[in-house]
Amino acid sequence: MRVGDRLAELLGEYGVECVFGVPGGQTLPLYAGIMRSGGRVTHVLMRDERSAGFAADAWARFSGRTGVCDATVGPGATNLLSPLGEAYSSSIPMVAIISDISRAWEHRRVRGNASQGLRQIEMFQTVSKWQTTLTEPAAVDDVVDTAFRVATTGRPGPVVIAVPEDVAYSAVPDSALKRRPRSSRVPVHRPAPDPEALQQAARAILRAERPALLVGGGAIASGAFAQVQALAEHLDAPVTTTMSGKGIIAESDPRAFGIAGSMGNPVANQILKAADLVIFVGSKAGQIATYGYEVPQPGTPSIHIDIDPEEIGRNFGDSVPVVADARTAVTALLDTLGAGRPKTTWDLADLSRQLTGWYRDEMQPAGRAPTPLHPPSVMEVVNRLASEDDVVVADASLASGWMTVFYRARRAARQYFSPRGLAGLGWGAPAAIGAALAAGGGRRVLLFAGDGGFAYSVQELEVMVRLALPVVTIIFNNDALGWIKHVEKKRLPDGFISADFSHVDFAAVARGFGARGYSVRTLDQLESALQSERTPAGPALIDVASDQWATPVLRFSSGGE
Repeated sequence: MRVGDRLAELLGEYGVECVFGVPGGQTLPLYAGIMRSGGRVTHVLMRDERSAGFAADAWARFSGRTGVCDATVGPGATNLLSPLGEAYSSSIPMVAIISDISRAWEHRRVRGNASQGLRQIEMFQTVSKWQTTLTEPAAVDDVVDTAFRVATTGRPGPVVIAVPEDVAYSAVPDSALKRRPRSSRVPVHRPAPDPEALQQAARAILRAERPALLVGGGAIASGAFAQVQALAEHLDAPVTTTMSGKGIIAESDPRAFGIAGSMGNPVANQILKAADLVIFVGSKAGQIATYGYEVPQPGTPSIHIDIDPEEIGRNFGDSVPVVADARTAVTALLDTLGAGRPKTTWDLADLSRQLTGWYRDEMQPAGRAPTPLHPPSVMEVVNRLASEDDVVVADASLASGWMTVFYRARRAARQYFSPRGLAGLGWGAPAAIGAALAAGGGRRVLLFAGDGGFAYSVQELEVMVRLALPVVTIIFNNDALGWIKHVEKKRLPDGFISADFSHVDFAAVARGFGARGYSVRTLDQLESALQSERTPAGPALIDVASDQWATPVLRFSSGGE
């Protein structure tokens, strides 16, 4: 058995169903192994290695298992930097298998003297948890075992395995074969919190009158849906989330107050400002979620539950540290509290009225808005026609805000995704492919993207068509890089530079790829298009003429972005 065959066999044993990539001459041994796997592992041909990484990322987010992608040596490997950077910052478990030049040509690596050779493994040091080169065929089982162990334990993240071309074609000694596959699911382990930290947290809670939760993507990854719900009910406390934490609680719940931070809603931020105790659950309390580290206000008591001790106290230094898996920690905290409850003074009904009023005001202009359409009005129509089974994906930039803030999560579930690690444009289309395949191809995927971001990965429409994936893309087409243009308006007194595009008819582009395309200029047309795509057979794209100056980014008097 060759190394390429054994790699494919091991991936199947670790529960990997899809490998996303673009072939190169040096990766063909892996592809041959996948062909011989008898369908246990499927290879998904993407149109760009960057897209392969983004698709593997989304596959992991939806499935809760490790995503796998591949790339060839040199330019294929360099294309993985952005997706691995996103996964690393978002704590997504991934294994990237890249090819490398033959060992005999190691001295010819620099500056492409050996074809496509460069010092590529070092590139990945800042965007992955672990990087290694498989130099001995006999070590393949141990290397793959280590890769999945590192990717899935502690704070999850991507790892990189480089396989020299000659190694990939080499035989694996029978004596080296080991049958010890681990699970590729996360979390593999659920570390428990320090009992003294729990007692300290319980005392802080019982002293509070206005406790509030800010829940992040770590709680989603941990599967802490029921536990967060139980904690909110026990404390009678409002729940706000980061963009990555969307879906931890159904947004119809009277304690759910949506997204906090600079791409959130003002009522959620008001809650965190007024709180006398903030409980961070599975959140790194980063810049976007805390509006530049200002919400909650400095000095507000807090409890920080996170599996990564390096994050606790990083931005809010006086937090009670609860280092543990989110689901385990919240369960233990409830046990520690027992019958003890704070004397909560929140008027949740009044806060709900305020939030409803804010949403109503944001939907203006009301009714059948003229062209260009107001994105919140677009989201109102989508909410009305969406199904609770829909998987929802948003590209980076303003599209993430339109989805996370204005799409109503009907249930607590792992089905609302946006890139918050590096937040690079172009994540959306390949992520929709990864999510659709992880969902088994039977659930509609709603993809929200801007025209600028979608153009980064428009070629992936071909993959959606080839695989007949039920992806309905809604493009907010404003003929501009909206976020950039808004910042330029504020900061550049001499006008705009490199922010405007000529118009692209993405509906026509979609039809060119073999997908269905709709050009939408009114809300009635949008409603008609969505009605037609309730149960899509293959992909469709709805090109919405969108208001160029609309933004989901909140601005406070401090002038922060």
